Amino acid sequence: MYNWQGKKLLVLGATKFQSEIVKQAQKYGAYVYVIDYYENSPAKKIADESFLINAVDVDSAVKLIKEKNINGVLTGFADSLLPAYKEICEKAKLPCYITNNEQLKFSTEKQVFKNYLNEFGIPYVADLKETDKKEFPLIVKPVDNSGARGICICNNEEELQQGILTALKFSKSKKYLLEKYLNYKEATVFYLFADGKPYFTLMGDRHIANVKDGFIKLPTGYTFPSPYSKKFYEETHPKFVKLFEKLQIKNGMMFIQCFIDENGNCIPYESGFRLTGSLEYILLENVSGYNPLAMMINYALTGKMCAGNEISKINPFIEQKSYNISCLIKPGTIEKISGIDELKKQEGIVDIFSSYDENDTISDDMWGKLAQIAIRIFIVPNSENHYILLQKKIEKLINITSTQNHNMLINKKIEEKNG
Repeated sequence: MYNWQGKKLLVLGATKFQSEIVKQAQKYGAYVYVIDYYENSPAKKIADESFLINAVDVDSAVKLIKEKNINGVLTGFADSLLPAYKEICEKAKLPCYITNNEQLKFSTEKQVFKNYLNEFGIPYVADLKETDKKEFPLIVKPVDNSGARGICICNNEEELQQGILTALKFSKSKKYLLEKYLNYKEATVFYLFADGKPYFTLMGDRHIANVKDGFIKLPTGYTFPSPYSKKFYEETHPKFVKLFEKLQIKNGMMFIQCFIDENGNCIPYESGFRLTGSLEYILLENVSGYNPLAMMINYALTGKMCAGNEISKINPFIEQKSYNISCLIKPGTIEKISGIDELKKQEGIVDIFSSYDENDTISDDMWGKLAQIAIRIFIVPNSENHYILLQKKIEKLINITSTQNHNMLINKKIEEKNG
């Protein structure tokens, strides 16, 4: 479908996640450059060329683009690189799916996000003030960070004061939000934008587990499609369409994380206008035949999201079930990761993504953050029984041991099966 022969792509950042961009671009013939400030970053090992340039060094990136006649720029998976991405594209006169600062604010500043939800009549989690009567547990979070960084659950006044200090530490603007902690089910909604039109592509139940007291629950997996998809589409999607119109979003992709209350109502609490670490494009390619990551690369290189009939393949209500299982780990230094190669041989396992390599260290300050997700396993089973069998295979085969010969896996099964 895609033909990027002779095209040159610059990827900002060189983490394991950015390696996904590199591999996808190379698959269809693009020549890929990568920049970041680490010598041996994962994506640099597979890129065609790499440079020791900070991904937020706008002038150096633009200079490289001109020297190498680069056709497009892309980053993803982290909000922190989006402002630089936008500025680099603008200065180099290359396609950029983020076309105004309000789009950035909506997806990276939690208070701005809530203000827009309020304007368009979409339910949201109300803010509390420190002076409000406190009914614990409460959740405190930085207004401008992602990846669960700086978020704490507080059960008393002492924990609240410590949580505020933590949130401020992770906030660039030194501001925090205080909310009532909602122990609801969760779901994630995914959107694609092409030529000014928003497309609701998928909604998945987000299964979560408690990894340590005082921290938010982390995802142990996703089930697609969610049984709440039609209710969201009928009641909430039309409001988001109007919101997106006001933001003047033309192209790109977005995810929206939501609580699901006892009546099945969707309460959004966070969004991202970028590629997401759930890597849902892997499942979409397998069950629906189109790949949002490839579409993002195509936009970077050509200024068009689509190279063919991708839009006609979008069906958020597809009957085929698919799953993303996440293996969470405790802090430590990885001695050995085993079982991945054997698991890949199993029918129904369509891909496996490992966030870490052997000898990588997961520090104590990663508790309660998405950085604790070590492995993501993508499954398209032929039946419910087949899925249960594959779950057992995963539990049996996947092992991660530390240099202290400890089991690093947090042995949490999917805590709930929404719906």
